[in-house]
Amino acid sequence: MNTSTSPHKKVFRFCVENDAAIATLEGALAIIRRLGIDLCSLRTSAGEQGMEVQVRLAAAEEEPLVLCRMRLHNVVGILGIREMPAVASATMLRRVPAAGREVRRSAA
Repeated sequence: MNTSTSPHKKVFRFCVENDAAIATLEGALAIIRRLGIDLCSLRTSAGEQGMEVQVRLAAAEEEPLVLCRMRLHNVVGILGIREMPAVASATMLRRVPAAGREVRRSAA
């Protein structure tokens, strides 16, 4: 559940080499922590080149997120970092049975 109220959010995906994957991931998480960025979610899975990682981050300002990506590029063992597109607006349509009309409601 994403409870962060920070206005700036980014999702990064990258692959960590199999050699010392846990130590490399700990280094990446240390960078995130030292920059004061909120870690909203972390997902890992086995990939062809190593461990696939997806992190969802949030911060009060844009600069720490940009700096985070630049620092992650310098970590030995992290292969190409991709920034995933922002999730579309969290607006969904809901049908109200009694009125028979659609109502726009923002998902929380």
